[in-house]
Amino acid sequence: MVLCDPFGDLYYVKRDIGRMFDEFWTGTVKERRELPAPERAKLPLEREKGFTAVATADLIDRKDALVIRAEIPGVTKDNIKVNVTEDRVNVSARLERKKEEKEDNYYCYERKYGAWQRSFSLPERVKSEQAKAKYKDGILEITLPKIQEEKEKEKELKIE
Repeated sequence: MVLCDPFGDLYYVKRDIGRMFDEFWTGTVKERRELPAPERAKLPLEREKGFTAVATADLIDRKDALVIRAEIPGVTKDNIKVNVTEDRVNVSARLERKKEEKEDNYYCYERKYGAWQRSFSLPERVKSEQAKAKYKDGILEITLPKIQEEKEKEKELKIE
């Protein structure tokens, strides 16, 4: 008679999947063989060197303005569009890369295109007509002056 332990089998599956991911990310397997990682196979590393799907961004709340800093490496400022309303900012970018290699025995011409868009809901209303954007070294910085709302004045009424 053999006891069946279905959860014991799940332990082995979990262990094997964990080992598989460890081998993939480290590039080595238990028997000291190397996996064909992209850099060893001379393949391009698009995620590390190229255009990511969504820009990472920070929203900074200063006393008189909101500032958005977004990382958009490898894009020219002509390929970035920023639209601002009182309560929302839309940023879109387009990447176009062309690479041409000519050698004695081969010719390689690669074209890469990518695009993304991101919207930010603002926590406060801003003056969209006074907003400014600056792009330098892969960082887009958008400065949005806040609308200074007047504090409500309280008046005590006399009862007649």
